[in-house]
Amino acid sequence: MKKIILAAVAIFGFAFTANAQTEQGKWVISGSTSISFATTNLTLEFEGEEISDDAKASIFSFTPSVGYFVINNLAVGLDLSFSSAKNDDGTTDVTTSSFSSILGGTYYFEAGDKFKPFVGLGAGLISTSSGDDDVLKSNGLALRGKGGVAYFVNESLSVDFSVLYLNTNQKNKENNDLVSKNSSLAVGLGFSLFL
Repeated sequence: MKKIILAAVAIFGFAFTANAQTEQGKWVISGSTSISFATTNLTLEFEGEEISDDAKASIFSFTPSVGYFVINNLAVGLDLSFSSAKNDDGTTDVTTSSFSSILGGTYYFEAGDKFKPFVGLGAGLISTSSGDDDVLKSNGLALRGKGGVAYFVNESLSVDFSVLYLNTNQKNKENNDLVSKNSSLAVGLGFSLFL
């Protein structure tokens, strides 16, 4: 009987530990970086007609975020992202910076004591600039999806490996008829603190 009670306590303790990081009422604070090469498709349209071919880009981004677990394993929160891209269309190199704020949710799956796969979706606003003139600035809507795995170093800290997809649709600040559509795929590495 004593062995059965000890086994039940051990199982309960394992289940509680595995879920403690992502239980309802907890907070998660994250910071991730990603680097992507030649995985961006940028198309410019003017009055509904394409005026450029796809461009290739190298992208670096940093994304701090905060989330609150509204139920076990589901965090809802805000991501702020800064990215810098060097675009090469075959004739010129242009460096573009962007800032986005995205509201979204991330769901963590139970997969043992140390690993938790996750998926997330979000939508928000993005602003992009390639220089000081209004003709070089645009803003619009950003949609993001992510998936990956969190490796828990301890109960409060995880190392996160992820794949990120971002799709944007932006209008030029000077001329609303000039629209840029961009989609990118990146691999990311980050850290999360669970409180």
